[in-house]
Amino acid sequence: MAYIFDTGPLFKFLATDCVPQLISAIGGSTVVVPEAVDFEIHDTPDRRPQFRHARDVWKKFPPRFRDVIPDSPSEELRRCCNRVFGIDLETLYRHKKDLGENMMLLHGLSRAHAGEKVVLICDDQGGIAKAEEQIRVLRHRQHLGTGPAEGSLSYAKTTSLLHWAIEVGSFKSQEHFIKKYNMMAELDEALPKKVKDTGLTKRPPWPPVDH
Repeated sequence: MAYIFDTGPLFKFLATDCVPQLISAIGGSTVVVPEAVDFEIHDTPDRRPQFRHARDVWKKFPPRFRDVIPDSPSEELRRCCNRVFGIDLETLYRHKKDLGENMMLLHGLSRAHAGEKVVLICDDQGGIAKAEEQIRVLRHRQHLGTGPAEGSLSYAKTTSLLHWAIEVGSFKSQEHFIKKYNMMAELDEALPKKVKDTGLTKRPPWPPVDH
């Protein structure tokens, strides 16, 4: 399973010192980021100071759990770009807005077409809409027998990762989780401000109370 990240969800875990919870949530898999996302992690804090700590943490991220993949053009990336966006890859590169999100999608599609099981990690509604559309297209092609037999594409959000981290016991307590959640929710508008609106304080995902 390949977990390919957009910038937003990664920022939330980095800025709140939740790297152990992030790695636990994806089962010890590698955090895969396109070069464009890596650039955004280093560049965005110059304009949005709430993410400066995230940049510092990323520089110290355990190398064995991090894979920055090149955005240099390949034939498959070119095909995916033309199919999804209707433009060539060089033109896409010139549109810096949402480039990390777009490259996450293209790399995910490329790997799914090669037979991998891919999960895209994205909070942006526009990015999620693009992912949902391409998931439908891929499944339709597979149903017709024109798509890859083994590959799959799905997506998850920060709330999904937090749910998984809770399930594997990565937070010391519910109070610890709520503190970290509130810190994440203050960083941008992607998360509900009230943790109770997420369902993440219920049982499950928390284990039942011992009597």
